[in-house]
Amino acid sequence: MNVQLEQIEQALQASVMDAVIALSERVQTLENNPEGRIYTAYRAIDQTLSLGYSDSIDAATEQLRERDFVLLASRRGTRREQRLLLLTLKEIGIVSSYSENCFTASPNTVNHLMHLGWPLGNLKRGANSSKTLKRFNPER
Repeated sequence: MNVQLEQIEQALQASVMDAVIALSERVQTLENNPEGRIYTAYRAIDQTLSLGYSDSIDAATEQLRERDFVLLASRRGTRREQRLLLLTLKEIGIVSSYSENCFTASPNTVNHLMHLGWPLGNLKRGANSSKTLKRFNPER
């Protein structure tokens, strides 16, 4: 019985330490780069989402606009956070479209992004129906 308690305690300590390390990495990264932002952009013509990170959201917005994307939402975040999101999406079976950070704006994808805490802005309103996503107007 005592051996089981030790094993449980060690298992819990490992999880707690992983969480502490991850949190301290996030805080240090945010402190070192206070302008870093994660974002979601949408292109209506092919219903594509671009999920990214940028050190300069203004420059990223301009580059996105040149590719017909509209920035839906952004928040302070880290490049690591974006990489973890992309890995998580891959692990749950959501495949990227024409580039690593672009995805079809399906209700399934949007729901997963919402549950993962990714910034979606007005896209949250259209998450339940593919018809709503097809008519989605980010300017509203």
